[in-house]
Amino acid sequence: MAHPIFRLAARLLNWPLTVLVRPYPRLNAIAWDLQYALGLWRYLDRGRDPVPLALAQQVTDRPRILDLGCGTTVNLALPADGYRHYHGVDISRTAIRRARSLRRPNTSFEVADLVTYQSTARYDAVLLREVMYYLTPQDAVTVLRRAAGMLDPGGRVLIWLYDGTAAVAAVLSRLRECGLTVHAELPDGDTGERVVLVLGADDPAHSRQP
Repeated sequence: MAHPIFRLAARLLNWPLTVLVRPYPRLNAIAWDLQYALGLWRYLDRGRDPVPLALAQQVTDRPRILDLGCGTTVNLALPADGYRHYHGVDISRTAIRRARSLRRPNTSFEVADLVTYQSTARYDAVLLREVMYYLTPQDAVTVLRRAAGMLDPGGRVLIWLYDGTAAVAAVLSRLRECGLTVHAELPDGDTGERVVLVLGADDPAHSRQP
C-alpha cells in the first residue's frame, strides 16, 4: 500500500496535470518524464500485483493484454506462462525505457498518448490502472470506448481507481454510464479504497483457450 504522503502528492498533482498540462501532449510527456526521472512514482514498484493478470485470465487462460498508461510495469506480475502477449503504452519515454529493461518474454512497448492511441490489434483485456483521474471526464469516456473497440469478442476493459474523493466518485459515475456493460465492480488489494471496474460489451465471454 502506498505511503500516505505519496498518495497525497499524487492527488495534489492530479489537478495541474489534468487541467493545465493534459491539453498539450508534448508538455504532458515532459511532465511525466520528469516525474519518473525524479523517482516520484518509484514507491509503486514495491512488489508485483497479480490481480490484473488474474482478471485478464478470466477471459482466457493465456490472454493478449493491452496496458494503457502502463508506467514502468515493475509492479505488474507477468509470469511467462500466464499470458500470450502483453503490449504496454505510456506517454513517458523514461517509463517505457524502464519497462523494456525488464526483458520479459512476449512483451512489446510503445511511447504514445493514450488519449489519441489507436490500434488495429485486438486484445482479450485492456488495462487502465490508476490513469483515469488524469483525464478530463470526456477524454476518459472517449478512451474507454476506443479501448472497448480493441477487444476480441468477450474481452474486458479493466479499470483501477482509488475511490477516496468526491472527484474520483464523479469519474466512476461517468464511467459506469459510458454505454458499456459493468460486468463487475470489485474492491481490490489490501485497502478498501481501491475499486476495479470490469467493463465490456453485452456479450458472452468467448471460449477459454489453451
